[in-house]
Amino acid sequence: MDPTLYNAAMRGNIGDANFLLADHLKRDEENGYQITPKGNTVLHVAALYGHSHFAAEVLKITPAMLCCQNKKNETSLHIAANEGHTEVVRVILACIEGHNTKEKLTRMTDASGDTALHKAVRSQHLDVV
Repeated sequence: MDPTLYNAAMRGNIGDANFLLADHLKRDEENGYQITPKGNTVLHVAALYGHSHFAAEVLKITPAMLCCQNKKNETSLHIAANEGHTEVVRVILACIEGHNTKEKLTRMTDASGDTALHKAVRSQHLDVV
């Protein structure tokens, strides 16, 4: 993944004089999504660091990223639930409602057979549940 894009996701920066998220994502949509060595998309990174505004912007531009899985078969919902980032979970679930993929995404399991709900409960993030 392009370091500029990764750092923007890590910091929750959707745009400034040197970076525009929309430009990166539109280019990626044409050429395939950029991923980290662990297979994480920019949405996974935003979920990991709890940047709900950034996640919302990513999903507005590329809603297909909702169901992307990393090398552990985790979606961004798995990661947000595991980390206890309630607002990111809300953003993802709101996007799901608009794209009729709720059942599919909420039932997706990672490499260990866990759903996002399992991750939230095991990590004791009951506010996410």
